[in-house]
Formats: sequence, structure tokens, C-alpha cells
Amino acid sequence: MSRIRAKIAAVTIAGVVAGASVSSCVDNNGSVVIIGMLAPPVTATSGGSTVCTYTPNIIGPYLSYGTMDAAFTNQYVPVLLLGNQLVAQANPSLDRLETDDVIVQGATVRVTDVSGATLDDYTVPGDGFIPASTGGTPGIAAFATTIVSPAVASQITTSISFGATKRLVSYVKVFGITTGGTHIESGEVGLPVDVCNGCLVTFPAAGDDPALAKQPNCLASGQSNTSISPPCVTGQDQPIDCRLCQGNPACDPSLR
Repeated sequence: MSRIRAKIAAVTIAGVVAGASVSSCVDNNGSVVIIGMLAPPVTATSGGSTVCTYTPNIIGPYLSYGTMDAAFTNQYVPVLLLGNQLVAQANPSLDRLETDDVIVQGATVRVTDVSGATLDDYTVPGDGFIPASTGGTPGIAAFATTIVSPAVASQITTSISFGATKRLVSYVKVFGITTGGTHIESGEVGLPVDVCNGCLVTFPAAGDDPALAKQPNCLASGQSNTSISPPCVTGQDQPIDCRLCQGNPACDPSLR
């Protein structure tokens, strides 16, 4: 499978989940908001690698729900668009420093099934920066965080047969501190995620050997995967061509 090197502007995708307490925060949870999950960008290839640039934009595009394919990954790490509605206070003529930019320090996450039962509850450290609003327009920034943990994935993937899907809802808050020293957090937002087994694999006709009884397959002779663009993150939101993942049972039916 082609090696993927994702270059993500203004975003660091961190897969570490750690249990930690959150500092006391101000009551106002409308100043910083989670606007939505950004859709993966259209990918481009450069030197055999995929270049994925998430550009913060208030109009998105957004995902209405996430998709995590457990055949390839054991966590789900979307890129969230955050907004800061605190009004800029800086005034160069008075040597007044900006106190309402927000330094994002992490997120708290509660993962539930569709019945509302909690499957995991944790804190993810993180690092981000949201500028203050200007001219009535909120400051925005992209921020990646783990909203389906490996602990949750290990609980449910054994019960998901090939081709099946299970809906989860992750309730997420981000927290941080303003440049004026005030602790702050967003309101809690529920983000749906479908966890599946093999649902993101595609079997294009160019990779199929029609002489084999197992259909579809990905075993056509003489094929090359050098011109196939891999997803930004394998197993997350974007389809993956079966020719890029031979050796994985989800991509090679002969192994199932």
C-alpha cells in the first residue's frame, strides 16, 4: 500500500488519549463554539504522497457524520472548525495587548451508543489557537482531536461483522485559556460517527479479475497502484481503492 504523508495546514492530528482533569472554566460557553467537522479536502499527489490541506472556512464544507472503518484504524480523529466570538481588545495606539485570542488546550469527550449509554469518557490534550472576532465576524481555526477512542473501538469492533455499521454519538467540548489568562470552554456538541467494517473499500472494474468465482475481487493481473490517490487518513471518511490495501481481508475477499 502506498505510503501516505499528510500535510495538514494549521492542524496537528494527535492520536493520544489521556485521562486528565480540566481546569476550572468560565461560565460563558458561547464565546468559543464547535462549528462542525470539516470534510476532508480534495487530495492531490506529490512525489507518491498525498497532500491534504484543511483550510479553515466558515462555509465548510462539513461532514454531517463521520465514518470510521475499523478494518483500517482504531480511532477517529476529525478536524473540527472552532469559532471564537470574543471581541478583539487590542489597541496599538494605547499599547493595549490582545486578551481575547484563545489558546486551545484540549477537548473532553463522552462517547455513547445510540441508546445514550456511555462507552467512554476522557480528555484529549491538544494545541490550537483561535483569534478573537473582528468586525462582527468570529475568529476561526481548525483543530483535530480524537472523538472515538481506541478503548471504544476495541469494545465494538469485535461485534461488527464485515459490511456492518454501528452508529455512535460523541459529545465534545473544547477548552483552553484566553491570552488574558481566563479559562474558557465551549458548549457540548454531539457529533455522530458511523463505525463500520470494510465499508470504505471500493472495488473498481480495473482491479477485478472476472475469471475468478469470488466477485468482486481485486486480483486483476498487471495492474499498478502508482496513479491511485490514497485517502488523507486511511479508514476515515474517504473511500480507499482495494488495490492500495491488498493483504487486508477487507480489500481481498480471498482472505475472508
